[in-house]
Amino acid sequence: MGEAAPSNVAYLVPIIGSPIDSITLAPKAGGLTLGRHEQCDLRLPADAEKVSRFHARFAHDGKSWRIADLKSRWGTFVNGVKLEEGPDVPLTEGDLVRIVPWTFSFSSHPKKRGMTTSEDAGRTLVRSVQVDQARLADDMLSLLLESASGIHGAKNEQQLAQLLLDTALAGTGLTNAVMLKPTDASGGVEIVSSKMNGVASASAPPTFSRSLINMASTGVVAELSGPGSTDNISQSIVQMNITAALCVPLMLGNTVAAYLYLDSRGGAAGQQLRRNASAFAVALGRISSLALANLKRIDMERRQATIESDLKAAAAAQKWILPKRLNEFSGFHCIGESRPGQYVGGDFFDIIDLGDGKLAVAVGDVSGKGVAASVLMTATQGYLHAALKESRDPGKAVTAVNRFVNPRRPENKFVTMWVGVYDMNERTLSYVDAGHSYATIKNADGSFTSLDAGGGLPIGITEDGVYAAETVTLPPGGCAMVVSDGIIEEFGVVHAADGSTSKAQFQMDGLRRSMSASSGDDDYVANLFTDLIEHAGTDHLADDATAVLVKWE
Repeated sequence: MGEAAPSNVAYLVPIIGSPIDSITLAPKAGGLTLGRHEQCDLRLPADAEKVSRFHARFAHDGKSWRIADLKSRWGTFVNGVKLEEGPDVPLTEGDLVRIVPWTFSFSSHPKKRGMTTSEDAGRTLVRSVQVDQARLADDMLSLLLESASGIHGAKNEQQLAQLLLDTALAGTGLTNAVMLKPTDASGGVEIVSSKMNGVASASAPPTFSRSLINMASTGVVAELSGPGSTDNISQSIVQMNITAALCVPLMLGNTVAAYLYLDSRGGAAGQQLRRNASAFAVALGRISSLALANLKRIDMERRQATIESDLKAAAAAQKWILPKRLNEFSGFHCIGESRPGQYVGGDFFDIIDLGDGKLAVAVGDVSGKGVAASVLMTATQGYLHAALKESRDPGKAVTAVNRFVNPRRPENKFVTMWVGVYDMNERTLSYVDAGHSYATIKNADGSFTSLDAGGGLPIGITEDGVYAAETVTLPPGGCAMVVSDGIIEEFGVVHAADGSTSKAQFQMDGLRRSMSASSGDDDYVANLFTDLIEHAGTDHLADDATAVLVKWE
């Protein structure tokens, strides 16, 4: 027996569209890009014209999978709702992801388990229902109007299904009604709710007509025809004693989200549809599709509200613990800024006047996102601040923080950190780089010196870690910039001289280019964020982004 997939691995199971395999989503730093371009992590066929080169991004935040549209031309839809520019949207089991021409079911299994369909495709005469000229009887019209209020008032999908089945049976005169969801592109289905011979039941028929489902999957109501004769009905349908059947698609935009399946098995011999039952089913399908779309829209709005609440909480927490943006200390000019990404984050920075011409600067980043990262960030920043004030030595302070963090951190969390102490009297910088590596000095002549030599492993990895500082001389008229990985690893579209485009990270080269373009009294940090947003193509950055600049004469 093969090993089970890790719990954080998920799949996009195609249920509509040309045949392709399920797409595996495995967590990756920076997320997974999906599109037609060869540099995408998840590549769709190159001839899929309505799929953009870089179409969407999937990211795992340590708890759940999220999706964002990358300004694709034809859009990305979740449960019939088009994704707008903004924070990533969390995905839950069974969500329908529409990337034309495919509809995928988001699933924890590579192939969802479902009921089978009978092998009647091509042998049973099925027709689409045309209702332009159909006129409903007064009793049918009254039933629709009476049911519409209840259907639109359903509080969840299960309640909607039960109301739908009751109305469908009453209006069509058939014996059995089942609400189904597609599970794959080969006709597999799963049962949402069923009512057999007028009785609600957890069980349901073992098979369903593939011919009906195949036609309904195109978005039209399908009817099993051939009244009074079995010449055009497959043997499997005859054996099930089905003389009449309907399959009504429930639509979310252009996506088939579910089916209302009705048939006559178990009923009176030769049972047929009521007059204009097909037209009734079409109208009922439209009403139910609108109700289902409304339920999905409300669910998406709730998810969005949760994200926005987290963002506001993160911004408020960071604003409370972080120093002012502009600071003047002992001959040093400092600018520090941290912008939260799309989740509750774990970036922090600190600027501390130690007195006697000494200035401490720290930038840290807790691995992962969410509440756990935010709590660890707050505790780490507070302890580091106190340790620097006490020792005024970056090596001793970081060693003390490591001893504090190690026994308290969650198993999958650690902290990368850059901590430096500037000494204006000695014209030196002593610093520790604990797995961070995103700091550089811009010299007066425009050259750069990396500040990534001192330090060791990220904070919290080992209990007995000891960190030693590296000391460099401060060049006259220079400045130093320390940033978090949210800046370095931000993806964006890069345009080559030959007109081609590719997806690439901002990287240290982007930081150095931005610093080279700034001089004198320019706000280096503001210019950096302007360049980063231009690179990303959005001001909704994928991760927390932090930058601290120190200038001296």
